[in-house]
Amino acid sequence: MHPVLVQLGPIALYSFGAMLALGFLAAGVLVARGLEARGLDRGHASSIVWWAAVGGIVGSRVLSLANDWSAFLASPMSYLVTGAGFVWYGGLVGGTVGVTLYVLLRGLPWLAVADSIAVGLVLGQAIGRVGCQLAGDGDWGTESSLPWAMAYTKAIFGWPYPPGTLVHPAPVYESLLYSGIFLVLLQLSREPARHPDGTLLSLYLILTGIARFFVEAVRIEPRLWLGLTEAQWFGIASVAIGLGLFAWARRGAGLAAAAVIVLAVTLTGCTDAKQAPDFVAQTLTGQAVNLSAQRGKVVFLNLWTTWCPPCREEMPAMQALSKKFSDEDFVILAVSEDDGVPAVKKFVDEMRLDFPVLIDSTGAVGRRYGITGYPETFLIDREGKQVARFIGPRDWRDPAFERDLRTLIDEGRWVRGPDGNPSS
Repeated sequence: MHPVLVQLGPIALYSFGAMLALGFLAAGVLVARGLEARGLDRGHASSIVWWAAVGGIVGSRVLSLANDWSAFLASPMSYLVTGAGFVWYGGLVGGTVGVTLYVLLRGLPWLAVADSIAVGLVLGQAIGRVGCQLAGDGDWGTESSLPWAMAYTKAIFGWPYPPGTLVHPAPVYESLLYSGIFLVLLQLSREPARHPDGTLLSLYLILTGIARFFVEAVRIEPRLWLGLTEAQWFGIASVAIGLGLFAWARRGAGLAAAAVIVLAVTLTGCTDAKQAPDFVAQTLTGQAVNLSAQRGKVVFLNLWTTWCPPCREEMPAMQALSKKFSDEDFVILAVSEDDGVPAVKKFVDEMRLDFPVLIDSTGAVGRRYGITGYPETFLIDREGKQVARFIGPRDWRDPAFERDLRTLIDEGRWVRGPDGNPSS
C-alpha cells in the first residue's frame, strides 16, 4: 500500500487524490471526443466535468451522512472536513443532477451528452479504484486464502486485522471489471451514428450495475433487505434503469420483458441466508477476535451495553446457554459497545460471565449489522451466514429454542424464520 506517493515536509501527495485527479482528467479528454463525434462543441467538456465533480462530491457526502447519521451528530465539523465518507452511488446521483442542470442551462441534448460521458466515466471509475487500492481506504473484501489475497497493513483507513490475515483485494476486482467495460464502450463509441442516443448510457448502467453487484459479494458491508448491501440495491436499480433505457432507445418491447426476467432471477438468487458481515473486536485482555475465524461453528452474536437493563436481564440465560452447549461447535460472542474496558470488566465480574466478551467502543459492529437498539442478537451458521436476527431480550433457556439451536448445530438447518420466531 502507498497512501502517500510523495512527502515534501508538511506537503503530501496522497495516492487517492492523485488517482481521482487523473480519473477526472482522463474522463475530460474522452468527454470532449464524445461531444465532437456527436457534432457538439467539445468546449463544453471542461464545464461538464466540473459540474459532475461538484454534484458528485455533494451527492456522495449526503449519502455518506445519511448512512452514518450518528457519527455526524457526534462531531458535525469533524465529519464534514474529513477526507473520508464518500459513497459512489451518491456521487453518481449527485453528478447526474449537476450535469443535468448544466445541460438544461445550455440547451444541449441530454442523451447525446450522457453517451459522451459514459465512456470517460467508467474509465474514471477504473482509475479511481486504483487510488482506493493504493490508499487502502477500507473497501477491501472478506478474508481469503486465494493466491492474490493481500493485507492492507499500511491502509490509511486503518487495518483492524491481526498479523497474517489476508483479504480479497476488492478494489482490484472493480478496477479490472470497469476497465473491461471501458473497452466495450470505447469500441461502440467509435461509430456513434450507428447507435441511437442513450445506447452507451444504458450499457454503462447495466454493465457497471452487474459488476458492482458481484464485487459486493466479497465486500464487508452491512446487509439490508433480502441480505443485499446498499450498493447491491443501487446496482439492481442501475441495471433496471439501464435495461429500460436500452429498450426505449431501441424501441424493443421484448427487452423490457427481459429486464423483468433478469431482476426476478437476481432477486430469487438472493433470498437465501445472507453472509454475516465480518469484524474484528478486542477481548477484555486486548486479544483480537475475528468473526470469520469462527467459521465451522455456530455463532451466537449478541450486541449489548452495560447501561442497558434488558441486556442485563438476558445475560444469565446466555450464560446458561453457553454452558449447555460448551462441548458443541457453538460459541457466544457478546460485543459490548461501551466506551472503555473497566465498566465492562466490572459488569462481567458481577454477572460471572465466562463466554467471550468483546469491546467495540466505536459502534462499528453495530453499524455493520444495522442494529436499531440494545440488545440485538444474530445467529450465524457454520458457513458464516446469518440465519436469524433477534431484536430485544429473549429467554435463551426456552426448551423450544434450545431444540432448534441443536438442529442448526447438528444438521445445519435453521427451522425458524429470519426474525428468530418459529415458522408458522
